[in-house]
Amino acid sequence: MFDVYADELKKLNVDRSSGRAKPHKVCLLFAVFDLIEDKQIRDNRILLNDELKLRFTHYFNKFRADGDRDNPYLPFFHLRSSSFWHHKLRSGVKYNHKYSVSEKSLNTYIEYVYLNEDLFALLKSEKQRNALRQCLSENFAELGDQFRRWAVEIGKSEKTAKNYVSALKTTMPNWMKSLGHDTGSIFELGSLAEFKSLEQKLRETSIFQERDFTGKRMYSAALKAYGDFLSDTTQVQLQEDIDYILKDETKTVTEKSVLVKARIGQGKYRQDLVDLWGKCALTGFENRDFLIASHIKPWRDSSEAEKLDKYNGLLLVANLDRAFDKGYISFSDSGEILISEELEEYTKLGISSSGNLHMHQESREYMLYHREMIFR
Repeated sequence: MFDVYADELKKLNVDRSSGRAKPHKVCLLFAVFDLIEDKQIRDNRILLNDELKLRFTHYFNKFRADGDRDNPYLPFFHLRSSSFWHHKLRSGVKYNHKYSVSEKSLNTYIEYVYLNEDLFALLKSEKQRNALRQCLSENFAELGDQFRRWAVEIGKSEKTAKNYVSALKTTMPNWMKSLGHDTGSIFELGSLAEFKSLEQKLRETSIFQERDFTGKRMYSAALKAYGDFLSDTTQVQLQEDIDYILKDETKTVTEKSVLVKARIGQGKYRQDLVDLWGKCALTGFENRDFLIASHIKPWRDSSEAEKLDKYNGLLLVANLDRAFDKGYISFSDSGEILISEELEEYTKLGISSSGNLHMHQESREYMLYHREMIFR
């Protein structure tokens, strides 16, 4: 059944009246996938609640274009045209009742949404869920606009983002074409693996090496940024780390469970960071629904003990977590924020050059690693 759902999710009936794919349905399904992953959806019941709306808005802000409205009620209603999305009507409501897309109408007539049972079973598997997440992203036939907005969101200037798009869409494909490899726009590649394969071939060509040098490494930066974008939206690195844990025959089931939860910032590890920090380590923001638990020294580089060490973790709001994870910010031994020169418009992310956090003595070695190996 996986192939059936993969094909349907790649070809969602999305609104293209504006000449491009509207992001609403994809963003709502991304939100549902997240809530299943976080075990906030444990049985096959999807409620139109605050958690779903917040996750929808998180993704919508990544993929929206000018004129798009943050409205989760539209996809919650219209996804019923898909074979897997079903409305459970409240008692006494007839199936032919004509309810509308408004929040009031949906809450009045719909008790919850449920998925096909076999799809819900697939989504409880981390590997299958992330594969289906990647299928969903293919609804954006032209990823260039989404990538440009993502680049601006992480602090690139509009000019730099547009230069990256031009390089990926036209310039570098033309180089490959001149060498006998007509690859088309890099945005047309279907997966991160295909992109990595092309990236390696590009970097080995003399024309890339010459132009990248004279262009002050702009083309290398564009390729790296697009790889980060694909990893961010498909969560490939996360899946690879989890696969490695699950295949480790030296670990018990309980040990694997602890490690998986630590890797995704959940379970005891998240609670340890909440106990240690209590709030966003940099801004002091306290609402835990918006805080992300992540590692200072990356998971892939940490020892078994370091992976579970609370002092190897930070609790940050989402925009700061992403900037830290990608190496755009770091912190000195005294806790002063360090901002990479590559983060061109950091104030738009709410980042202040005067930011400071309380640096625990036990965290300094981990932060040193981050400064030397991750910080740009």
